[in-house]
Amino acid sequence: MIFTALRSGVRTGIQRAAPSIRNASSGPGIPAGALSSWYNTFGKSNAAYITWIVAGVLVAEGITGFGMDSLWASVNAGRTYESVDWTKFIVEDDDDDDDEDEDEDEEEGEEEGEEEEEEDE
Repeated sequence: MIFTALRSGVRTGIQRAAPSIRNASSGPGIPAGALSSWYNTFGKSNAAYITWIVAGVLVAEGITGFGMDSLWASVNAGRTYESVDWTKFIVEDDDDDDDEDEDEDEEEGEEEGEEEEEEDE
């Protein structure tokens, strides 16, 4: 008898302390027809439900990856290899200078070859 009174008192206290719980049908939400068709398509079998979860994860990963890549590119604009304007670093080659250097190298090579022949004799 004491336990029954305690139990009912605890229940009454819990009901008073707990916030009121809204029914699932109250307020705007997902229409019942949409939930019913989703359940008929994906919720009835484990294979369909797992397919739904895997597809959802892949789509969420793609959206998140694209978003993070876009954010990274906008924050680091001009600092990454892809975003640098490489036309600013073009060096004009002077063909005349290269030709003169090659001529000098050839002359030095000929002189060294003549010196080695004299030493061998």
